Amino acid sequence: MKDYLKKTVETYNKIAKIYSDYTFNLILQYHLNEFISLLPKKARVLDAGCGSGRDVAYLTEEGFDAIGIDISDGLLKEARKRVEGKFKKMDITDMKFKDEDFDGVWSCATLLHLKKEDVPKVLKDFNKILKKKGVLFINVKEGEGEEVVKKKEYNDLPRLFVYYSLAEILKLVEEAGFKVINSFTDEGPENNWINVFAKKV
Repeated sequence: MKDYLKKTVETYNKIAKIYSDYTFNLILQYHLNEFISLLPKKARVLDAGCGSGRDVAYLTEEGFDAIGIDISDGLLKEARKRVEGKFKKMDITDMKFKDEDFDGVWSCATLLHLKKEDVPKVLKDFNKILKKKGVLFINVKEGEGEEVVKKKEYNDLPRLFVYYSLAEILKLVEEAGFKVINSFTDEGPENNWINVFAKKV
């Protein structure tokens, strides 16, 4: 694990139940359905940074072979309690999957915890583990720079957030060997969210 990630992971371990209770029903149904529409039937899908397992549950219910990975033991414990699905502890900066193993990679609110120098390799690794014409979804918070955020509802514990412009994240996705299919921004209470759908070229 990258040294700078340790505090963020420690925070998620400590707030896993509170965070999961809060986010489990906040399903990105429009985004998931667009992602699903781009996949073949019974596709094998990776949820990279699965948190509480919410999206693994949705994808599994839709008939996909979904597996979730996360680096937080606390969040994986919550996911296994809440969802009958497949979960593994794994660091997205050091994934252990075969090349062309998946039809789709879904990575919701995950890359925003990584420093920008580590994101190109992760996106290239997503490309490697995807089959030809495999589908990628990522989303990040819109903004500039990075900051350590402490929120009252999460016991004022620190989490690193890294922000992007739309042009910046699209460039990284394309440089990793993807063709962008669709991108749009959702308004959020604090930051807007940039959503990107892409296919392996």
